[in-house]
Amino acid sequence: MFIGVTRVIVGFILYFNVISSTPLFKVNQIIQLVNNIPKHTWKAGINLHPSFLTNVSHRMGVLPRNKLSEKDILPTYDVSIDSESLPDSYDVTQTWSKCKSVVSIRDQSNCGSCWALSTASAFSDRLCITSNMSVNKVLSGEYINSCCNGKCGDGCNGGHPEKAWKFIKRNGLCTGGEYASNEGCQPYSIAPCPRNANSCSKENEDTPQCFRDQCTNNNYETPLESDLYYAYKVYSVKPKPEIIMGEVYKNGPVVAAMKVYEDFLCYKGGIYQYTTGALKGDHAVKIMGWGQDDGIDYWLCANTWGNSWGMGGMFKIRRGRNECGIENRITGGLPKVLPPIRYITV
Repeated sequence: MFIGVTRVIVGFILYFNVISSTPLFKVNQIIQLVNNIPKHTWKAGINLHPSFLTNVSHRMGVLPRNKLSEKDILPTYDVSIDSESLPDSYDVTQTWSKCKSVVSIRDQSNCGSCWALSTASAFSDRLCITSNMSVNKVLSGEYINSCCNGKCGDGCNGGHPEKAWKFIKRNGLCTGGEYASNEGCQPYSIAPCPRNANSCSKENEDTPQCFRDQCTNNNYETPLESDLYYAYKVYSVKPKPEIIMGEVYKNGPVVAAMKVYEDFLCYKGGIYQYTTGALKGDHAVKIMGWGQDDGIDYWLCANTWGNSWGMGGMFKIRRGRNECGIENRITGGLPKVLPPIRYITV
């Protein structure tokens, strides 16, 4: 009798240990903890299939800045703008809502390409803004991820936003929309992760093949060599909120590298601040604006996990205290457009 009871107890303990280590159990723990904090600044919920958590570190695609060589470190520039002239709130998606790239959310899927997608997206936004919408196109994160592989980092295994900006300056960037969009020269070739399937629980996708001289979209008629857009200046931005705000206000969205913890995967709305969970890696997003809710300053950002995550692919995060390191590593670039409509002197 005693042996039987012992076996049941041991079996229950083993079962609980297995269950408690599953992604779904952990997600539910995080959601319960966050949502039970009185007057907390943000809410948690299920955004993605729990299997996404299994290898989520592989999707954090920003490589450490200390791995950059001295020649790859971008010069730092200050935007010439009076901080007192900045509005209390600003949203690029409202001011430039007719720019295709500004209102589109990228989906990196099962690939650590956030460094490439966020840079391509920010440059697309800036090209549209600088040209006053005369160049209104979505540019290809696929082209950076594939063709700067080895120089910018390791494709789906991560890269450096700084090197991605330099790639655009040297090599140019072609057009290319989301997966199966049939838009542009080189659309993204990796299918999104379904929210209700295990298809993205495996290791990273292989980095797609680079096609430097031709479009992968057979229906796109413009040759690649005639479809390239260049930056004439690329740089980092000082990690001061007012300077970052001035940069976004004057030139458009910037790329920010941030630390991602497990609770961020469960973000559904409100102003995110780290609450619980282990560090999963460094991730690239776009800062699209700023504001204040209930006396708390925030950045408005665009993620690269599709529009079913967070607030339609967007999120707010605390501003002014370098939450998750989001103000530490900001990069941008100025596009070549003729005639130069919105260039600034830096």
